[in-house]
Amino acid sequence: MSESEESDEETDEQQDTKRGTKVSRLDLWTEFERSAEYWPKSKHRKATCKHCVEAGVKVVKPIRGDRPRLLQHLKTCANVPRVVRERHFPKNDESKKRKSATDTLADDANKRTKSQASLRTFLDRPLTSSEQQQFEELYGDACVSCNIPFAASEDTRMVRLLKFLRPQLVIPSRFTVARRIVPARIKEATAEVSSKLIGQKYLTMTFDGYKNVSRDKVLGFLVTVRNENGTENFTLGSAIDITGMNYDGEYVMRETLQKLTEVKKDYKADVRFVTCDSDGAHRKARRLLSQKLPHIIFLPCSAHQINLVIQDVAKFVPRFKETLRQNDCITTWFRKSSLSQGKLEAVQLEYYSKVISMTSWTPTRWYSVYLSVQRVLDSKSALQMYGVKYSANLGLVPFNLKVILDDDEFWLGAKEIAAVLRPLVSAQAKAESDNCTIADIGSAIRDIYCGFSLLKDRDVSWTLVSQLEKRWKSFYPTDVFAVAMFLDPKLKLDMFRRDPKKVHSGVIYTWASDLYRQFFQKDPTSLLTSAIRYTANQGVFDLKYTSQLSNPFDYWTYAEAEHSELAQLAKFLLSACPHAASVERFWKKMNDVHTASRNRLGLNLVSGMCTLKMKFCREDEELSRKRKREKDEKKAKMTGNVSDEPVVVVTVDEETIPVKLDQGGGETDLMELESQMAILDDLFGQDDNDMPSSEELEDDVSLTGKFFTLADLFVVK
Repeated sequence: MSESEESDEETDEQQDTKRGTKVSRLDLWTEFERSAEYWPKSKHRKATCKHCVEAGVKVVKPIRGDRPRLLQHLKTCANVPRVVRERHFPKNDESKKRKSATDTLADDANKRTKSQASLRTFLDRPLTSSEQQQFEELYGDACVSCNIPFAASEDTRMVRLLKFLRPQLVIPSRFTVARRIVPARIKEATAEVSSKLIGQKYLTMTFDGYKNVSRDKVLGFLVTVRNENGTENFTLGSAIDITGMNYDGEYVMRETLQKLTEVKKDYKADVRFVTCDSDGAHRKARRLLSQKLPHIIFLPCSAHQINLVIQDVAKFVPRFKETLRQNDCITTWFRKSSLSQGKLEAVQLEYYSKVISMTSWTPTRWYSVYLSVQRVLDSKSALQMYGVKYSANLGLVPFNLKVILDDDEFWLGAKEIAAVLRPLVSAQAKAESDNCTIADIGSAIRDIYCGFSLLKDRDVSWTLVSQLEKRWKSFYPTDVFAVAMFLDPKLKLDMFRRDPKKVHSGVIYTWASDLYRQFFQKDPTSLLTSAIRYTANQGVFDLKYTSQLSNPFDYWTYAEAEHSELAQLAKFLLSACPHAASVERFWKKMNDVHTASRNRLGLNLVSGMCTLKMKFCREDEELSRKRKREKDEKKAKMTGNVSDEPVVVVTVDEETIPVKLDQGGGETDLMELESQMAILDDLFGQDDNDMPSSEELEDDVSLTGKFFTLADLFVVK
C-alpha cells in the first residue's frame, strides 16, 4: 500500500472518529474493491462492488468512494446478500432512536453540506460587512427592547440558536455589544431627539426623582412635544445622580434653570410649561421659578392631584373608612388563603363563567381603592353564596368575614364609594392620556365638582367639595384653565356659570388679553374682536365650516389667517402637557433595564438604553396608528361610511358608561384600569409626609392671583 493510501486511510479514520458512527467507512470497503485511481475532480477513490463481480455482471460501473454513495449502493443493489445488508443496516440501530430537540438542532447545525441543489438554497456563507453591521444593529436593538443581558451573546444555547439559523454567523461578544453596538444605537437615538427638538416653540418640561435598584437617588428631565397625534416624549441628556444632595426647593430650582438654559442654547427651542408632582421640594421650586420666569406656566401633575382627591374621599368621610376596612378584610382573606380563593373561584365560574380576582388597595396609590371595591361589588352574589355554602367551616369562612358578607350596610356603603370614585377614576384615566390638554383637566375637575355637589348625603357632599375647592385654590391658576377651556372648540363657554356680577364672557375675554400680554410680551390688537366672533360662531368660526375639524389644533390652524392673536394664544395654552406621566414611564423603563441581576450597569448607559427604548415606543405607536388608519380606511370602503371614534362601554352597577379611546390607540377601559395604572405606579407612590396638609393647602395661593372658586366658575348639571 502506498503512502498516499495510508494517509488517506488515516484521514478516513479521523473522520469516522468525529462522526461517531457505528459502521465506519473502512468497514464499507470490505464490500468493495478499492482502485488506485481517484474520482475525477475529487479526493475520493473509485470503488467496484465485489458482489456485482461475483454475480457475473458483465459491466460493473465504478462508484465514487465516499460513504453516502457506498451505503446507497449496498442498500439498493440486488446483488448484495441479505446478511450483508442487515449487517450494515441493523433494524435496532441505536442511531435510529428519537433524539431530543436540543440534540437534533445541535447535530443538524454541525452537519457539513455534502451537496447543494442550487445557490438559492446555499446560506452557509459569511456575512458581508454591511450585512454584519445590520445584524449587529438588530441584535443590539433586540437586547435593549427585550431586556436581554449582554452576556446572552456568549451563552451556549443562544449561540446554538443563532448558528442554527446561520452557521457562518459571527456573533459579537458581550463587550462588543455593551461598548460599541449599543452606545452607537444610543447615539443615533440622541441625534433623533436633537432633530425633533430644534426650533420648537412650546415645549413642556417634566422632572421627578427616583431611587434605582442600588437605592441611589436619581433626578431625570424630559421634554414633551405636542403634535397632531398627541404628545412625544424625549429625554434631556442622562439622568443625574443626586445621592447625598440636599434635595430641597432651591436645589430643584437651580437644576431646572440649568436645563431650561440648555434647551435654549443647544436646541434653539423654548420651554413654556413645566410640570411636576407636588411634594414639598417641587411645590417650593414651582413657586420660586414662577417669580423668576413669569412667561412660563408652572403646573402640578394633574394625574397626581386627582389621585390625592381620591385620598381625600377616603380620609375625610368617616363612614367610608369603616367600609374600606371591611372591604380590606374580604380581599386580604382571599389573597392569603389559597384554599378559600380556589373555592371562591369555583363559585364565580358557576355564577359568572369567569374568575374575578380580589385586589387590595394600596395607600398613596388611591385609584386602587376604586378597583378593590368594584371587584368586591362585581363578585357580590358569589361571595354571599360562598358564605352560605361554607358557613359551617371556620377555616374557610371566619366569623368576622361571615358578619361582613351578611351586612347590608357594608354593601350599601361599597356602592356609595364606587359611585363617588367612578368620575374620579375616569378623570384620572383622562389626565394620564397623551392627548390630554389643560382644557381637558379643567373639564375633568368640573365633572368631579358636579359629581360631589349632586351627592344625596349633603354632609359628605359639603366635605368633599370643600377639600376640592382648597386644592383648586392652591394648585390651579384660574385664568389659565378658564381661558384654555374657552379656547377649546368643544367647550367654549358652555360649562361656565353666567353670572353678571362674577364670571361672564367679558371676564374670560379680559383674562385672555392679560395672558396674551404676559406670555408674548406685547399688547393684543384684535384679540377681543376675534374672541367675540369665536363665541358667536361668526365668519370663519361658522359651524358649517368648523364642524369638519375635530382636532383643536387643526381648528386654530384653519382660523389663524384671520384671527392670528387668538389662534396663537389657543395653540400656546393647548400645547401644554398637564401631567408628569412621561417621566414616570421613563423610570418604569429604567426599572426594567437596571435590575438586581444587572446592577453593575452605569447610570449613563442605563439612561441611554431608556432613551433608545422610548424611541422604539414611538416607532411602535406610529406603526399602530398606521395600521389603524389602514383598517379604518378599509372598513370605510367596505361600508361606505367613515369609521366612528372607538368607544369602550363599561357596565358598573347596572349603568353603562361610554369611554372614548385615545387617538393614539391607548385604551382607557375602566375595567382594565389596573393593568394600565400599573405602568404608572411610581407616579403616585409618594409618602404621606410629602403630601400637603390642609393648612398648607389654605396657605398656598394661585400663581396669577386671579381666583374664582369652582362654585363661581361652573354651573352644576
